[in-house]
Amino acid sequence: MGNAPLYLSQVSTANGVTAFFYIFACIGVMFDLFALTLLDAGTVQPYNVVDTVTQKLISAMIGGLSFLLIGYGVWNWQFYQALGIPHPLSQAIADWWIGGPNLNSFAQRLDPKDVPGADAQQVFAVFFCVFGAVTAGFVHSAGVERMKPVPCYILSAIAGGVMAPVLTYLTYGSASILTNAGLHDCVGVFALYIFVGIWALILAHRLGPRLRRSAAPPNVMAFISGVFLLLVGIPMLVVGSGYLRLEQGYFGISMVGSGLGVIFMNVFVAFAAGTIGGAVIAYRLKTPIYALLGPISGYVACSPLFDIAVIWQVALIALFAPFVTLACGTCVSRMGIDEPKIAALALGPGIYGALAAGIVGAGVPTGGFFDLKTGPYAFQHAHISFAMQCTGVIVVAAISLISGFIFIPLLDKLLGLRVDRATELVGLDASYWSPAPARSDLASSSAQRDA
Repeated sequence: MGNAPLYLSQVSTANGVTAFFYIFACIGVMFDLFALTLLDAGTVQPYNVVDTVTQKLISAMIGGLSFLLIGYGVWNWQFYQALGIPHPLSQAIADWWIGGPNLNSFAQRLDPKDVPGADAQQVFAVFFCVFGAVTAGFVHSAGVERMKPVPCYILSAIAGGVMAPVLTYLTYGSASILTNAGLHDCVGVFALYIFVGIWALILAHRLGPRLRRSAAPPNVMAFISGVFLLLVGIPMLVVGSGYLRLEQGYFGISMVGSGLGVIFMNVFVAFAAGTIGGAVIAYRLKTPIYALLGPISGYVACSPLFDIAVIWQVALIALFAPFVTLACGTCVSRMGIDEPKIAALALGPGIYGALAAGIVGAGVPTGGFFDLKTGPYAFQHAHISFAMQCTGVIVVAAISLISGFIFIPLLDKLLGLRVDRATELVGLDASYWSPAPARSDLASSSAQRDA
């Protein structure tokens, strides 16, 4: 390796700036994962906090590492197809799997003709690794306080290592099958929010309601801290969801022409308008949680369109997002499903925003790949349409439903998803993380606490 040629253009200032741009985005996604942990820690009973945080971290790391195994290669499959590389799937996996040369060589050792901007592409692999971790973290949230660790970790591996690569290949990236036909996404509403919203409903329904559940967050400060940390991490995540071309400008991940300044403003407008919409509900119902979650609802609803919408459009869509959250949460509650966060915040506003993107961006050129002037992957050859946004929702919902109804009941039959009643009443912290006294003593302590 010492005699191998050096490609110093790979470590130019321009490539270094681009790599740091994506490092910034990766940190934002990590903030979002930490925020999700705080939100869960704030909503579970005090005697389940340690287990919730521990299981969340383990689940997330399993999901992230599972994605990195071959998931980044599966995502890059679309670009190998666009560039006409022979045997695109097998070659993409061979190049970009966790043991592949493109992830295990210093940038200056990789020929820029084969791996342009190697540092940035390697950092973007981390971006997707953390994306897989967040996906697994969301799945874990649907089963807090009552889910066994082993099936949780298996579901995390499936969500991060199987479902996330498949769905990102289909919907996320300018040469993905649906994007190249006119589907638009900015942050990952299809592969993340719609998917985890559906899996959360299936998992929570299969698990059944918790034996103890508080109407308000037991730890309000942890919950509020999670909300504020989300507001810090989200802008970093959003601006990293695209291509920074120093000579040409900024392009959204679907290859739409865009701009960092407008995207950054759009994120904060979504926060503000979502907060106002949530405040109306909060004062009406005398429930401040809707004001706290208003900016998150606004963000999720606008996440597909930050790179194509103007400020007034973002404000209008975000303003009504908390009402979609309220409607979705009410429906879930009336169905008797104990899942108050993920479905209400991700699924409802996610579908609402995905459809809104088809109206806001109708006719905007998209798809294809840089420097390809002709052929099925020509630069911006496709156009955003409402019909394709509907198609994307239907396809992702169908895949999520089918996979959820296969994997979740199968694990329940093989391993059992839910802890036993005595363990749940005693608390998962005492059951899994404390030197346990006799079960009779624990049951007695639980009875005294209930009294």
